[in-house]
Amino acid sequence: MQEATELYVQMAKKHGLTPVQLALAFVRDRPFVTSSIIGATSLDQLKEDIDAFISTPRPLPPEVANDIELIFKRYKDPSII
Repeated sequence: MQEATELYVQMAKKHGLTPVQLALAFVRDRPFVTSSIIGATSLDQLKEDIDAFISTPRPLPPEVANDIELIFKRYKDPSII
């Protein structure tokens, strides 16, 4: 699981995003999602989450979506690796 996480973090940086921006934008862009539960446990996390929603391109650029797909194909369920 750590290997997949590291790849997502590296990929986010490659595209000028934080891991939070990448994760929240990915969920936001799913057509079946009507709301996101962010789970912030501090004011700093809440600010980071709100900033991620405001500052991340809508929808994510195709090259970001493609990179997500490549990692997903390799680690469909990283919890069972």
